[in-house]
Amino acid sequence: MASIQNLPIEAIYHIADLVIEESFNENIFAKTQLALAQTNHHFYGIVNPRLRAASLCWAAREGRLDILKKAHEDGADLSSTGVIRPGERGTPLHYAIQHGHPDVVEYLIEVRVDPHMPSKGLCDCWADGEDLKPYALHMAIQHSLVEGAKKLLVKKLGAYWTFPGKPALEDIDPGDDDDKEIIDLLVNLPGSGPAADALRYALKWGEPELLDRVLKRPDLDASVPDADGQTPLLWAVYHKKVDAVKLLIRRPEVNPGTPPKSGFTALHVAVSVRSLPLVELLLRCPEVDIHKTDQDNATAFHIATERGELEIVNLLLEQPGIDAASPDAVGMTPLHWAVKSRNRMYHPPNEKVTGEDETCTEPPEYRTESLDIVKRLLARPEANAGVQNTKGLTPLHTACLIGDYEVAKLLLKREDVDPTARSLNGQTALHIAASNCHRGAKKIMDLLLQKPGVKITDADYDGRTLLHYLCGNHDKEYPVNNIIATILRAGVPIDKVSATGLTAFHQAVCSGYWCAALLLLDLGADPMISKRFKYNNSLLHIILKHSDLDEAKSVLVEKLLSRGIEIDTYTDSPVYDPRTDEDDKIENVVGILSPDILIGTDCTPLLLTATRDYCIKSMEILLNAGADPNAQVIIRDARLENKTKSKRQAFLSGVFRHTWDPYFPGDIDFMDNEEPLEVLLQHGSRIDHDGPADSPLQEACKAAEEGRFVLLEMLLRNSTEKNVSKSHVEEVIAAYGDKPEHARILHMLEEFERRVFIE
Repeated sequence: MASIQNLPIEAIYHIADLVIEESFNENIFAKTQLALAQTNHHFYGIVNPRLRAASLCWAAREGRLDILKKAHEDGADLSSTGVIRPGERGTPLHYAIQHGHPDVVEYLIEVRVDPHMPSKGLCDCWADGEDLKPYALHMAIQHSLVEGAKKLLVKKLGAYWTFPGKPALEDIDPGDDDDKEIIDLLVNLPGSGPAADALRYALKWGEPELLDRVLKRPDLDASVPDADGQTPLLWAVYHKKVDAVKLLIRRPEVNPGTPPKSGFTALHVAVSVRSLPLVELLLRCPEVDIHKTDQDNATAFHIATERGELEIVNLLLEQPGIDAASPDAVGMTPLHWAVKSRNRMYHPPNEKVTGEDETCTEPPEYRTESLDIVKRLLARPEANAGVQNTKGLTPLHTACLIGDYEVAKLLLKREDVDPTARSLNGQTALHIAASNCHRGAKKIMDLLLQKPGVKITDADYDGRTLLHYLCGNHDKEYPVNNIIATILRAGVPIDKVSATGLTAFHQAVCSGYWCAALLLLDLGADPMISKRFKYNNSLLHIILKHSDLDEAKSVLVEKLLSRGIEIDTYTDSPVYDPRTDEDDKIENVVGILSPDILIGTDCTPLLLTATRDYCIKSMEILLNAGADPNAQVIIRDARLENKTKSKRQAFLSGVFRHTWDPYFPGDIDFMDNEEPLEVLLQHGSRIDHDGPADSPLQEACKAAEEGRFVLLEMLLRNSTEKNVSKSHVEEVIAAYGDKPEHARILHMLEEFERRVFIE
């Protein structure tokens, strides 16, 4: 084994990073880093620069100009980033701006520090998105306690970016009078990049005078792209600025046919924003190629059919050599997209649709324009109405998916359409139609069952029957009792188990189709054929992960309890990051609904009744049936990885974690959720905890330290000696005995102790 002297630099950096992750406050962090640096000369040479950078950031945060001046005289780099608290990193300029030290800011500008150094964890902007690493100018614009800091940074240091690749003009509200001066500075910065961004700003906010001024600048290169590869021309098209587009395409450096990295040309954008005048204008440019494809292998014609814009489709069909049948990267042809655009859910109307015309044969959910496009495409000689996309879905499958009887009827008249065609999962058009909730879907099923080869007993490749699909989606607009009876009479087993371990009853539970689930139980379905599902979720977990308050859901919980379902089982989930991870569902096939089963916590079903859109009735049913109100919860949230003393928490701590807004917690979170807390405390949920993690009482006190007192007030008002031990209350009181700044918390705790344990 290599000696500590011979450890590579990367290993020592990793050790130092672990020190940061395992430290819960900056004092512990600083001491452990120092101890690490003092291990030996080898460690000192590697870790000491980190400590030095951290000390400079500390000096800037505390306003210690003397330390920074001395460090600069000694040759220190005042632009370097340092870490003074776990999860944070910034430069002295970031900290001085944020903590209000104008003399420090002015000195750092005087010595010309780099304003474009990234930070981390210093603000909560876009906390639920990607790590954007703001520069000092973002802090000056959004979080400064130094008046005039943003103007100084722009004028003296040429600061221009707020984030990597993001110009400051995108971070400023033009409606704010206080920002007019900084906007004027930014739009007049020299250089082709700032000029192009000033042009984009003028286009975005509709400022014709600024647009005219920028277009006359000698340093303007109107072909310069932004960080996403979008040129000013694409911005002008996106914002439907026809006059600006006319001016831009006359400039020699602007080529309207040149796509950015995404392949999304100006013509793609014009079609996407449904602008017929812009499409007409661009088609007159010789550089524009209607056959150009984007990164998804889609042409402008694919997008036109996806948008369901009849006039644009007709215009493109008039162009010589138009390809109206080729698939895009996922195998979707223009016909697929045209069928899908019939549904207003995929195509928001330009004008609000009001009411439903009972005299109309076609419901208002479907677009007449898109039907005309479908007919035009089917009339073309190159049309293949039976073509399958990469999932194996045909245009007929697509029509069934949206319950579109008119289009399905059209397609089924054609010889190139096979009503028995299967997708990659083995789904027929009949399966897909059964999953749709609209009345038209019932008519499609009747029509399909008249076709040769279509069998009501057919299952998909995973063993899902027509009954699975009928029960695996939303409540239907039509009665299903007779359809279910017909399916069962035809010989489809009521308890047929699919490859994923689900029966039709389980599928109804996964989709939240409660009345269908209850109907299947009455018809003899056995809910206990499968007792555990993905990540050890039980039926109760799955039911309660639906946030609706339907009375039938509570009835279903009662019926399952009467049949002996286990009540305190735990899930066994992987670590989950809600910021980046995709939804993880029990089923992931077209036409089948399933709840997102990862919530960042392993728990018993009871916790789910107290979080999100809580359900008091289901909570009381579980508690009265013997559910444990103190079953510990286990953290599986990646945002809290290495940031808590233990992954195991008290039951109520789990409730708190799921009730607080994760980025902007406030008293309102619990003002709206007092009822479940009261019920849980009445049934014995404890506010102390015997593990290393903070108890619910300690967590409530820490929230109160930040000014959020509602949770602590609720706990103390509703708790008795059955919810907490006297020794724990005394322990918490002792922790606040020498903290005069938290006298209110101490007073509340002492009053509680007196009321519960003394009087």
